[in-house]
Amino acid sequence: MPDAPPLRIAFFTHYTELYGANLSLVNLIEGLAGYGIRSHVVCPDEGDLLPTLARRGVPTAVIPFEWWVSSKPSLWGTVTRLVRNVRTLSIITARLREWGTDLVYTNSSVMAIGAMAAARLRLPHVWHLREFGDRDYDLDPDFGKRLSRRIFRTADATVFVSHALRRAFLGNAPPANSHVVYNGVARATEFDDRRKKAETLRDREQPFTFVLVGRFRESKGQAVTIRAFAEVAAKHPDTRLLLVGGSGGTGDQAYYDGCKTLAAELGVANRVEFWGYVPERAFLAADVALMCSPNEAMGRVTAEAMSACRPVIGFDGGGTTELIDDGRTGLLYKGNADALAACMTRYVRDPAEAMRHGDAGWHVARERHTTEAYAARIRAILAEVMRRRGR
Repeated sequence: MPDAPPLRIAFFTHYTELYGANLSLVNLIEGLAGYGIRSHVVCPDEGDLLPTLARRGVPTAVIPFEWWVSSKPSLWGTVTRLVRNVRTLSIITARLREWGTDLVYTNSSVMAIGAMAAARLRLPHVWHLREFGDRDYDLDPDFGKRLSRRIFRTADATVFVSHALRRAFLGNAPPANSHVVYNGVARATEFDDRRKKAETLRDREQPFTFVLVGRFRESKGQAVTIRAFAEVAAKHPDTRLLLVGGSGGTGDQAYYDGCKTLAAELGVANRVEFWGYVPERAFLAADVALMCSPNEAMGRVTAEAMSACRPVIGFDGGGTTELIDDGRTGLLYKGNADALAACMTRYVRDPAEAMRHGDAGWHVARERHTTEAYAARIRAILAEVMRRRGR
């Protein structure tokens, strides 16, 4: 009997920078390749993602399309975006036919063009939801929450990065074809390498260092972090804070500049360092990682910090609550800068506890967040979708 042809998937991504959703997409494509699955990617513009995929031999197509969410929904905006997507649909479906696509996979909740293409071609469709949208980015669906949720339910399968996110979209009684799969962040061998690197750094002499990784925007909590750090530094001068991430658009740049001003006003400018986006090096440069977003759907950087044996202090909300075992792999706080400062102070006073929590977190993350575990879960979902479709 001849071998079955490989499954060909067309992934849709809504942006092309190498941040959380796209990094997780790259991890997934790498993992699925081990099962002989061939991936292709449709994206709306040029960006860092394209050369990253090209190095992995993944075909891509840059075809501009519109999101189906907006920070200021209006009837005119909704109609305009829908008309543009309908006009683009024939170009997209032609490319999917050219690729011999078997299944369409939408990598975000903010666009519906993948669902439209799958419907036109009568192909299975999987929707991978990775963000709250309204809570973290002030984005509201063009067609309202109720109708958009009904549309999500039309997918052959929905995948969520946390139970909190699934509840937010589907309530407490989700359908059987909805799944929670935590993101993978590195291969098992990379986890082992990061642990070895972390162990070689344990006896170094440096100020006790905290790091927060994420694009500069108010929802990520850099300003709250600076205020909390100022409280800690007032009593523990031998400390420092690394803020790692880009500033993006105009609004984010203003926030970035405001954070620098705030650090100066609070007298900690010489102990707060503003880095570019270099997460792995930043985690190894620090003793403790921070996750201060109140509405993180999962928090890829939380898992990345754990992969580097770093304990995480996280806001007790969203998907962060699911990733951190309070008092074992990190600390959870609820409230303002004072609550965060109390957790930071606890680790400064007891570095040995921080190390124990970091070690425990690494073991948890290696079981839960490897590329291999991630890809295996998604492959099982894809197999079930194709089985139900008789393909």
